Amino acid sequence: MSNQIFQFPPYYHKEPFFTIQPILNTRKKQFQMWQDLILQYCRYYKIYELDINESIKSNSVLFNNEKINRKLSREALKSIIDDIVENGFAEWVDKEKEKEKEKDKNNNNRVLIMWRKPDEWASLIYKWVADCGLLNTVLTVWEIQNGDDSKKQEFHQLNTTILMKALKVLEKQSKCQTFSQDENVGVKFFSI
Repeated sequence: MSNQIFQFPPYYHKEPFFTIQPILNTRKKQFQMWQDLILQYCRYYKIYELDINESIKSNSVLFNNEKINRKLSREALKSIIDDIVENGFAEWVDKEKEKEKEKDKNNNNRVLIMWRKPDEWASLIYKWVADCGLLNTVLTVWEIQNGDDSKKQEFHQLNTTILMKALKVLEKQSKCQTFSQDENVGVKFFSI
């Protein structure tokens, strides 16, 4: 990431953007614009988890535009995040037991943001492993996330939960196998 500040799109500076629109087609477009903005912002700053209450309480610039004196309400942000979850680019982190979740979805507060879906991360990781000649070798999760060889890769310092989801995708494709020893997780990548 450079020292530059994230550039918000022009629609971020329009007052109606911060009010949930009553007409369904307009609201769908608005939610898509919010999804694009949130994913771009999180990608730029490598943010993998958002806390809705904290974002509202701290007046996060992402959801609070002081220049036009507009901010999202918690309810509006929750609706937008629910839509992003439904689209597969996020999942609730703090969901209680599934039964409790079904009773009251309003308890959700923290969300895992996936600006790339696990299958996209899986493809990037596997390509890197193949390009580096690391097929049929064992790497640790730490090496993939933090190793010198991965420093220039987009997945460097990737959230562990997302990385494990990507590795599960590769396991289902028979491209790798994960195994644990003590607290270390190893991965053997296979050439197919």
